Amino acid sequence: MRTFRLDRIETASVLPGSFDVPEGFDPAARVLSGLAGVPYPHEVSLRVRGTVEQVRHRLPPGLATVRELPAGPVRDTASREGEGSAWVRVELRAERLEWVPSVLAWLDLPFVIEHPEALRDHVRALAGRLATCAEAVADATEGAEPRAE
Repeated sequence: MRTFRLDRIETASVLPGSFDVPEGFDPAARVLSGLAGVPYPHEVSLRVRGTVEQVRHRLPPGLATVRELPAGPVRDTASREGEGSAWVRVELRAERLEWVPSVLAWLDLPFVIEHPEALRDHVRALAGRLATCAEAVADATEGAEPRAE
């Protein structure tokens, strides 16, 4: 199935013939999943502890693909050993990785970065900036630099 941008179609002609629409076909879902699969320099893959619905609440279909993973015990730093909660795989593509950590924080769910490795540095950098800001105390003087306690 192909998707065409409407702004690039100059004319349309009705031709003889027809086709049967596949059962259960959702054109909007097809376009959104196509957008999530557009090639970008960075392909991000994560495992997120939660349901497809929980992740979809924060990541729309045009931004990421989300699919359930088989249930079973997991062993990683984002969960307790043997905990059998639902996990999903999230895949998204990005021109730049800098914005991805804030989206991951917005998920508010435990996650494991599968790749790229460079994303780990961006997540650590955001965590450091947030921790520094959380510890800063505002001076009573307006415009004064915050100070750490």
